[in-house]
Amino acid sequence: MRGRADARAPSPAEVPEGHRPLPRRTVMTGNVAAQLPPPRPAVTSDIALPIGRTPRVAPASVRAAAGLWWTGCAAVVVGIVAAFLDRAALEARLSATATADDPTASAELVADGVRATMAVVAGSVTVLVLVSTVFLLLVVRGRSWARWALLVAVLPTVLALDIAQSVVAGGSDVDRWALVAGAGAFVVALLPLLARSARHFARGGARR
Repeated sequence: MRGRADARAPSPAEVPEGHRPLPRRTVMTGNVAAQLPPPRPAVTSDIALPIGRTPRVAPASVRAAAGLWWTGCAAVVVGIVAAFLDRAALEARLSATATADDPTASAELVADGVRATMAVVAGSVTVLVLVSTVFLLLVVRGRSWARWALLVAVLPTVLALDIAQSVVAGGSDVDRWALVAGAGAFVVALLPLLARSARHFARGGARR
């Protein structure tokens, strides 16, 4: 029919030598030549997976500091528990001391003051020990700034333990000596952190 394009492909003799086109990949749909769909994208990747960081190993000095610190924490727990078990005698001693200092104070006022004093002392010791322990865990993980934060946190912790042992003094002395032992262990735990291996570890060394 006229108006229809000639679909006859040129013969090989009609194409100049060296200029023969490659055959087209077509799909005949009725009278129209349709292109094949584009190739599917690759499902694999040539990008290398990131390699995880090599875990760090704490030196013996840092591990010794951690061991001494946990010993101090255990001693503080023993002291607080012993004071709680002996709270009746402790309240009686504190009430007698408060009444001697202010004979005009009522018994109810004295009792409230004694309970508030015991709660403040126990709460401050607990909070300071927990905060210092968090800094110690950061030291074990190799955070260089945590050593100085631990040093700053130990000072009020030891002061709070000294006040606590003076408050509970006069009873069975188990709570008092436990609190004293805890304060001493915290102070001694700082000494291994001054070693060269601990400083090198804090600067990023000692990788596995």
